Amino acid sequence: MPAEMYENDKMYSVREAPWHMGTGTHVEMLDSAPETRADRMRLAGHNWLVEDEPVYRKGGEIMPGWKILARDDTKDVFSIMADSYGVVQNETGHEIFEMLSKGARLDDGTGGTVKNGAVCYLSARLDEPVMIKGDNSPMFPYVVVTWGHDGSCSVSARSTNVRPVCWNTVTSGELMAIRAGTNYTWRHSKKVVARIEEAFKVISGARQDQAKFVELANELVDISITDEQREEFVQMFIPAPVTTAVISDRVLDNINEARESVRSIFSSPTIPEAHRNTAYGLMIAGVEYLDHIRGFRSQATYLGRTLLRDEPMKARLLPLIKELVKT
Repeated sequence: MPAEMYENDKMYSVREAPWHMGTGTHVEMLDSAPETRADRMRLAGHNWLVEDEPVYRKGGEIMPGWKILARDDTKDVFSIMADSYGVVQNETGHEIFEMLSKGARLDDGTGGTVKNGAVCYLSARLDEPVMIKGDNSPMFPYVVVTWGHDGSCSVSARSTNVRPVCWNTVTSGELMAIRAGTNYTWRHSKKVVARIEEAFKVISGARQDQAKFVELANELVDISITDEQREEFVQMFIPAPVTTAVISDRVLDNINEARESVRSIFSSPTIPEAHRNTAYGLMIAGVEYLDHIRGFRSQATYLGRTLLRDEPMKARLLPLIKELVKT
């Protein structure tokens, strides 16, 4: 199954085919966002509880201080955790999601599980599009909430920008090298619900961050670059290894292939013609390559870097572009 969707996983996607996972028998397409929490939980495959059970040694002795976490419906085992590990039930994830999107019209989005429910997620587009000069495709802010039951991820809420034409996923914080600006993470504990309001204050800054992003993008639009600078960007963005040893033909082929992939973005519909020789065009090309063209080990890796977490290399993209246009 795509993106580590197993037998007991499912997801919904509103109107748009799931760009980050592909389609499959566990994917349900919707014409509009679910109206109630119960509907959303059912369609996302979140309508079950996490149970904890004792851990037994050989001979039947209970191991103190530890517990097994499992689904109450399918009995899939997620992990063995210390008793201090606070279980965050799926309904809490939905409560967080509703608070963070309060007052906004929810449009296209997704919800689902991976790894038989070990990781759960929700996303929704806030119907507040903005436009960048010279770009005829709108950009929308998204709210994303994720949580896990196997210890692989904390409860996390974040905002991100999505440009529908190429599905670039960019957080303002990444672009401005302020990664904490639109992301909030809880440790698994019983205090998660009590701290939702604290997270709301952070994520509600998405609109201000959106305005900062638009200001930054329009600033980059006004910076023209030459074909030579664009090629220099490709070379700097996909650098050759710094070494005194001989670089193998295989490594050189990989570098050249990656650079050619970046070059091809400039002649694709991903970048509007007006931006193919601007600093903003460099930024779009860099994000598109990092999100969707660069190779990935698994569909789960692809899902993670495009939706579920920040991509560190994007934080280095803007400084590289600013350094280049100074020369």
